[in-house]
Amino acid sequence: MKKINKIIKSGLCLGCGLCETISTKEKCEMKLNDSGFYYPFFKQAISKEQKRQILNCCPAIHVESSKNTGTWGNMEQIKQAWSADPIIRKKGSSGGVLSTLAIYLLENEKVNGILQVGVKSGSYLFNQLKVSKTKEDVLQNAASRYAPALVFNELNEILNASNDNYAFIGKPCDIAGIKNFLKEFPIYKNRIKYFLTLFCAGMPSYNGTHEVLKLSGNNEKPVSLKYRGDGWPGLFEAQYCNKPPFQMSYNDSWGKVLGKHLGLRCKICPDGIGLLADISVGDSWNTKDGYPDFEESDGRSFVMIRTKIGLDLFNDVIKKQQLVSQDLIIDKIAEMQQYQYQRRLIVGYRILPVQIMTGMLLKFKGLGIQKLMQQANKKTGLKNMLGTAKRFIKN
Repeated sequence: MKKINKIIKSGLCLGCGLCETISTKEKCEMKLNDSGFYYPFFKQAISKEQKRQILNCCPAIHVESSKNTGTWGNMEQIKQAWSADPIIRKKGSSGGVLSTLAIYLLENEKVNGILQVGVKSGSYLFNQLKVSKTKEDVLQNAASRYAPALVFNELNEILNASNDNYAFIGKPCDIAGIKNFLKEFPIYKNRIKYFLTLFCAGMPSYNGTHEVLKLSGNNEKPVSLKYRGDGWPGLFEAQYCNKPPFQMSYNDSWGKVLGKHLGLRCKICPDGIGLLADISVGDSWNTKDGYPDFEESDGRSFVMIRTKIGLDLFNDVIKKQQLVSQDLIIDKIAEMQQYQYQRRLIVGYRILPVQIMTGMLLKFKGLGIQKLMQQANKKTGLKNMLGTAKRFIKN
């Protein structure tokens, strides 16, 4: 358990739930800690084999790509796109591209279900992995959830309940986690047919959500909560039984509150852009003076199609006229996604001190990190290295 405990105590754990699904619920349970993140609580000793499986699957320390070219990773094609259905376009966080792909896969019987994160039944706050079987299910679970989620703690139960095939939609670290799991447990290898992801700037704790809600001045518990969507980028909105809704702009909710509640692992994330997915999408922001402009508009995404499977899927949906697509120059991505661009360049400097202080615990391979470090501003890189070391020691 020494290495597993080191992952947890170092602040690297992503709270994904793989520990629970591999160890079984009798031995391990995911619990929410005071920081607002999920961590595994081991109630009984686990076997040596289970320890090995957990370490091999853990996306906190194990992210490996076989294909990587350039700053943005391997790409078959890059496009700008949005849903042709105005309702889906508005409902989704950035034009409804992932929702449209998921609905196409279901309606054309390419898969039996979509594995995606949604709000836990009976809760306004907590998130869990859902199985969407209909268009209505997909839309119910659409739009970003800027808080932790128990993604994999019931994965075994889901996969063992039937012989259904799925598409998986999750954060880039979730893609790494489920691919590690499928490699370790090849009995499930052919059950996940598509891997779809979104650009991710990090996972705020539940404490971040509570901080935003405090700004409402309302002590009543919300009946529902959305972080964005119903527009682009859409408003943070909490609905109450007896009081008016509380709303906050994306720039204020994410930029001023939620984004300040990230854990250490998100700060050293080696892949926020979905290098391991078949298709990765992100906000195709309008830009003003070379910077993203968060004024409300009609949603649209850039779509990085990384595999032949992803390309075939995207082209099929275009032929069905369910997506509207435009050509996009790759150089525009750095303007639209300045944070992701800069993070790709300097993340190696953040990873290095953690790697040293954990005794080379991290297995980040094939992600182009070392080459990108050479392109980064060395002064900025060293500043990030020092800041990360201080943060690690504090943890």
